[in-house]
Amino acid sequence: MKQVVSETSGPVFSLPWFVAKDEGFFTEEGIEMEFIESHSLKVDHRTTSPEEVDPILGHMPFEGRQVAIYRA
Repeated sequence: MKQVVSETSGPVFSLPWFVAKDEGFFTEEGIEMEFIESHSLKVDHRTTSPEEVDPILGHMPFEGRQVAIYRA
């Protein structure tokens, strides 16, 4: 069975993934799914410039190679 590790990004965005795992959809496809909690960072800096926005902000499990899937 292939193992895939993904980050979670809160219950609203991760709910379909959790349901799919609970219903056995990953197992049916031969995938052992594991989730790692992503810790979102609070950002107080306001900007109107897209160049000042970090697209990876809060997705450190992906950047640290702890997960195989990046879900923005």
